[in-house]
Amino acid sequence: MYRIESLEMIPVALKLKHAFKTAHSTTTNRPLTLIKLLVVNSSTAEKVVGLGEIQSFADFSYTLENQSVSREIVSTIIKPVIQTLYFATPQEFAEKLARLTPFGSFAKAGVEMAVWDAVGKLTNQSLSQMIGGTKQSVPVGTVLDLNANTTDITAAIDKGYQRIKMKIDAQSLDKQKLMARLNYFPNQQFSLDANSSFNRQTAEIFKQLPQNIVFIEQPFSENDFVDHAFFQKSTTHLLSLDESINSLDDINTMIALHAAKAVTIKQAKIGGITAAIQAIQTAHDAGIKPWIGGMLSSNFGRSVDLALASLPNIAFAGDISESKHYFEQDLTVETFEIKQGLMTVPRQVGLGVTLDASFDVL
Repeated sequence: MYRIESLEMIPVALKLKHAFKTAHSTTTNRPLTLIKLLVVNSSTAEKVVGLGEIQSFADFSYTLENQSVSREIVSTIIKPVIQTLYFATPQEFAEKLARLTPFGSFAKAGVEMAVWDAVGKLTNQSLSQMIGGTKQSVPVGTVLDLNANTTDITAAIDKGYQRIKMKIDAQSLDKQKLMARLNYFPNQQFSLDANSSFNRQTAEIFKQLPQNIVFIEQPFSENDFVDHAFFQKSTTHLLSLDESINSLDDINTMIALHAAKAVTIKQAKIGGITAAIQAIQTAHDAGIKPWIGGMLSSNFGRSVDLALASLPNIAFAGDISESKHYFEQDLTVETFEIKQGLMTVPRQVGLGVTLDASFDVL
């Protein structure tokens, strides 16, 4: 059995090399909160530090849980009882954490991530080993914002990214320019991320898209399943839900209503690694194609995304860009690079990454 002896939160901010613009907002600095746990093996008294990160954003433009709310949930709900949560596995810890509150997906995911890191270190296993990953390297994609041009697309192709996600916004979309860019690269796989900015009328443009579009992500409202179901039935392109998916219940609703044929799995947004694994299996069993989305995370989150992408039922290249793609400086000593369209899944114990000493929080 394991127990948690202490929990600390350390707010950090990573500076982006370039402002990142979506239909929701523009980000120049990425706030994150590091979770530091001291976890004890009750049988041997061995202690290790586990690290995770809270990946909510600075404001409420993406979800109703921002960094301040996440930290408040950790400090007022999770931290006061965490030393009573004895557990045999990270999955058991996740179940107990879920019973504390139905809210706070990002907060719970950050704490659970640190538990997986600690248990991996205590059992000498990597996260990929612990969750049943089967691949040593995985195909990856990257995300280009609203300001991306042909030069940016060419640079991503030259890097070897197997899928390129392009952010789009219904209000500012230049239909002719979009079509020209997609047709200019007929052999490159693309996806479009609408970030809930379309309605049934403006979404008619999607029926004219070329076949190198793998899927269209979240065209309609984050609270919607009906319009997605209606549109999915009328198009040959796959829809993938993102903002609509905040829990396992949302996965079941999507399946019941046939709202999409693919689903974006973001472990931080759905409540953690355990919930993400369950969501991937549930979606796959229902004939829905799951894949791993990104959250502008540091290398801690990136290492988790790579481990999840190594699971056998993942359908598409995940949104897992190189470490140096977004930030001036990341949080870890290790870096992740793309080679021939693939990224290596960490094999070191725990999350497989170590905190850069310059952040000096240990």
